[in-house]
Parts: sequence; C-alpha cells; structure tokens
Amino acid sequence: MKVIALTGEAERCEHFIAALKLHHKVAILRQERENTLTCAQNAVSDAPLYIKSPTRYTLTRYTHENANAIPKELDRLGEQEDVDFAVVVGHDLASRIVSFREVYGIQLVGSASNFEQHFEALKTFPEWMTLGTLIRTVRSHPNIHNAGAILTFTGTVRWEAFALEFDVYENEAEQRLSSIVRDLKTAEGIIEAKIYHKSGRLKRGEDIVYIVVAAAHRQEGFKALRDAIERIKKEVPIWKKEFTEDGEKWVGS
Repeated sequence: MKVIALTGEAERCEHFIAALKLHHKVAILRQERENTLTCAQNAVSDAPLYIKSPTRYTLTRYTHENANAIPKELDRLGEQEDVDFAVVVGHDLASRIVSFREVYGIQLVGSASNFEQHFEALKTFPEWMTLGTLIRTVRSHPNIHNAGAILTFTGTVRWEAFALEFDVYENEAEQRLSSIVRDLKTAEGIIEAKIYHKSGRLKRGEDIVYIVVAAAHRQEGFKALRDAIERIKKEVPIWKKEFTEDGEKWVGS
C-alpha cells in the first residue's frame, strides 16, 4: 500500500481521487462533519473527527489532538485491507503524516492538471511499511514451504524518551542493509530475510526497525536475527538523537 497526503482545492481533490480509483483499489481517510465531503484547510474545531474508508462508515472517533491516530490507521489498513493506495485528504489530517518518508505529498491548486505526473511518480514511490507487510512479503517466497519458522524482531522507542530522531545517510544505509540481507540469505537454513529501518522523529512506543527471517529451523532463525541486529548497529550509517526531560543528545544505537 502506498500513502498519499492530498491537500488543496476540494473539487480537484475529488477529481484526483476519482481518476486514481479508475485503475486501483483506494482507501480514503478524510475529515468529515455532518456528511460534508471537503478538502477544507480551515482550522479544526473541537468537534469529533471521523475517519472514513471504503469498507466502513466510521472507523474510529478521534479528537484532533491525537497525533498518532492517522499513522495507526494507516498501519491497520496496510496490514488488514487489500488496497493499493491510502489517500489522506485535507490539511489537518495530512499534516500528521507528511514527515514520514513513505508519504507522497500532493497539493492541488490552480487550474493546471498534473495528475499524470503524480501517477507516474507514484509507480516507483516506496510503500508504507509495517511488520505485517514484511511478513506477507516473506511468506510469498517460492520456497517458503521449506520454512519451519518465521521469526521477527521489532525495535521500539523506550518510554524513558519523549522521542528519538534518526538521521539516516540514505543511499549508503540502503546499500548496507541490502548487504546484510544478502548475507543472511546465504546462511545455512535461511530461506528469506527482510529488514526495514525507519528514519525521522519517532515518538515513545513507536516502532523503529523490523527484521523478518524465514528459516528451516528456529535455531537458525534466532542466530540470523541476532546477527542482523548487531550488524545494523555496527555497519549502517544511522545516527540517533534522544529527547528526554533532561534535554536532547546524540547517543549510540
């Protein structure tokens, strides 16, 4: 599933969504009050906020102070729904996710139409990644029938910190992570392996890194997980800043 943060003129937003839905399965998350469909960018009142998708009328009732509501709903959509795109409509909602590198931001203003340009860019844009997404990918491996175990590791932000900020040297980091995955897959008994590390600022309790390994036996899988974790810490150029009650500081992995 790929995620779009869509803002701008209401009519153009609706035209964009209609064009996207012609060839794709699309989930739409938007702010609605009393059945009014709009891309309005006005300030949010204290009225309840409703999130809508094609499969439910009201998914969850949120207040606008809940900054984690939209990312959590996107995680759920990515893991449980069969959709190609999740479109978060409206400035208030889109502003909560634009900092994620897996979000494609679009602002539709003026009379010129550039829908096709966006559609082309979205073909190579990365997916919204969750642990469930990686597990599904691993399960789709043609030799998965040889696996006796699928093991996962999830690194999270400890609650002693308000947030962690990860500065990633992206090209080099991607190459190093790919190298680690290749090495894991050559180890005895390892059928498939996937790693995903987030970047930017993550709040306490949020996920940082996912590792998924399919192995013939659990012992081989546990070893692969341990090796992957240690190599990520030592080899991948990712720097971490910690935000606590005592201030902020750069720390080791």
